[in-house]
Amino acid sequence: MIENPFIVRPHRFGRGLYATRRIKAGGLVLRFRGPLIDFERSRNPRFECYCVQVGPNSYTLTWAPERFINHSCEPNLGFLDDRELRALRAIRQGEELTFDYSTSMAENAWTMECHCGSPRCRHLIGDFVDLPVDLKTHYRELGIVPEWLSPDFERQQLAARFEGRILGSYPVNGNGRGNGNGNGNGNGNGNGHGKTVSGGVSSDNPRVRYIVTLRRMSKKSGASS
Repeated sequence: MIENPFIVRPHRFGRGLYATRRIKAGGLVLRFRGPLIDFERSRNPRFECYCVQVGPNSYTLTWAPERFINHSCEPNLGFLDDRELRALRAIRQGEELTFDYSTSMAENAWTMECHCGSPRCRHLIGDFVDLPVDLKTHYRELGIVPEWLSPDFERQQLAARFEGRILGSYPVNGNGRGNGNGNGNGNGNGNGHGKTVSGGVSSDNPRVRYIVTLRRMSKKSGASS
């Protein structure tokens, strides 16, 4: 059995993963283990804070210790495939391991404030489609965006958004329901909703909060809500 190159340690917002040795750039660091569940099951309060989206209607119900990985807007890990994360650069022993949660999110249903502390902090974690264009391009060039988050899927997501629908409520490419609830990866660091992300503070009703945010954005831009 290969020993994980990380351990769980206390974090200023709960728990996090920290490298136990130097990790080379490009090296496989962790794999999200656990059963696949669909959108409907991911909405279960017992599961939603531990889910990582791996497809339009697929989530991995993650296990410890990898479920304790935190978000950063300047991550040192990125997706190798739908479940595996690789090092984006050389990582020092003792350094916290993070990835950008938005590279596994396409929901039209949830956002969270971010306090990751990076100079590049976006202050809000949301769907991949909402990232700045240059950042999306950069992530695609790095090869860390899962294939299912394709430009075509982004167009479907935006169409659903303008119709006021969350993606879990409509078919994607004719194959069942769309994606849904939660970026998972929840470290359970107690915000009442269970989706604490690097100190993020979620609303009492994330789904409603997301729609309200979209309407505010639309009003500012002059678009109809």
